[in-house]
Amino acid sequence: MNNDSIPVLLARSPMHVRQFVAVALCCLINMADGYDVLSLALAAPELTREWGVTPAALGIAFSAASFGLVLGALLIAPLADQVGRRPVILAALIIVTLTHCCLAVASSIREVVILRLAMGTGLGALSATLNVLVAEFSNDRWRNVLLAVLHCGLSLGAAVGGATAVMLLEPHGWRSIFVAGAVLNLLVMLAALFVLMESPAYLIARQPRNALARVNAILTSLQHPPLQSLPRLQPDERTRIGVATLLASDWRNATVLIGITSFAYAVVGYFLLNWKPHVVVNAGLTPTQASYVGVVAGVFGILGHLSIGLLSRWVEEARLTAIYFTLLAVTLVVFGAIPSNAVLLLGISGVLTLFSVGGYTGLFLVAVKAYSAEMRSAGVGFLVGCGRVGAIIGPMLGGMLIGADLGRGMTFTVFASIAVVPVMTMFLVARR
Repeated sequence: MNNDSIPVLLARSPMHVRQFVAVALCCLINMADGYDVLSLALAAPELTREWGVTPAALGIAFSAASFGLVLGALLIAPLADQVGRRPVILAALIIVTLTHCCLAVASSIREVVILRLAMGTGLGALSATLNVLVAEFSNDRWRNVLLAVLHCGLSLGAAVGGATAVMLLEPHGWRSIFVAGAVLNLLVMLAALFVLMESPAYLIARQPRNALARVNAILTSLQHPPLQSLPRLQPDERTRIGVATLLASDWRNATVLIGITSFAYAVVGYFLLNWKPHVVVNAGLTPTQASYVGVVAGVFGILGHLSIGLLSRWVEEARLTAIYFTLLAVTLVVFGAIPSNAVLLLGISGVLTLFSVGGYTGLFLVAVKAYSAEMRSAGVGFLVGCGRVGAIIGPMLGGMLIGADLGRGMTFTVFASIAVVPVMTMFLVARR
């Protein structure tokens, strides 16, 4: 068998149960991430009451995780192209587990800020590397669907976090939220340590020590014939891959377009995530009615992930992602223009989530396909990092526009115009 064709072999062969197990474990890790992202928000009401923390200080603690995600995605995730997907995932899980342990015994908001920054670096590395590993262990038929399922894990993890808080917070206090997070991540880490395999695509592209034996062990477990040798690498194929390499190579145009798309999406998406409940209350809904925004967002978010994964079997990924962002822009205008009716506002808010979340999932489908194995983690990490910068700016911009009393129609029209940016960039990627 031609050793260059191993990734192609896995892409075209039926999925083996071991491949499904590897993907399922990645989804489980992503569910734990959904809990991790939400853990401070769940603990915050009791924590602030006990310590007397100001809203401004708590806001810094929330933002620290976002800054950490940028660092993890841009600085740690590219290491997966150097040392392997599996070591980076295990290291990131160790970081997240230890920070949960430390948060459970923290004594000041300053410690919480530092620990959330550290946790964010681990989460940023995981966000990029998990997408890469799922893509490399999936065949062509299942890849996009399984990536969509991976993204559903984040929403499901957040739901698990909410249920955990209900059970633990009142009888055991806010520290129990972080103890539960530490136990959850420890169990996931142990499962990864014993079950998670390295990506054959990485082993062939980078050829670390004992690469041939490791590739053959994986191929044998997947019931494929072993290799006799690995292809000879060119001298420049072992060079360090990072953001600078992506922007200085033949991949520059794709990297810039994907980065702009991720940033612009996040400006819109995180505005919606943070400000939709407030906007619908201003439109005349009661706080109780507005609370259903979260439920609707969860249901439509899962539909968004799965729908784009399924539709990408028939429509090319970049073109389909551009269509989702087009529909997002149109729906933003509609949401700003409809009358203040509870059913209408909640229904259209769900459609906003569907196209927003679906478009973001589509962006990952584009990225894992656009980059070769030796730079895939760096490319996806760049996508995640640009998105986290947009996630910081979007809620701030929304607050400025709402504070200026522009009205719902004008505010959402501004964000609709921003949503046109990823439409154009994704159509450019599709043309390439």
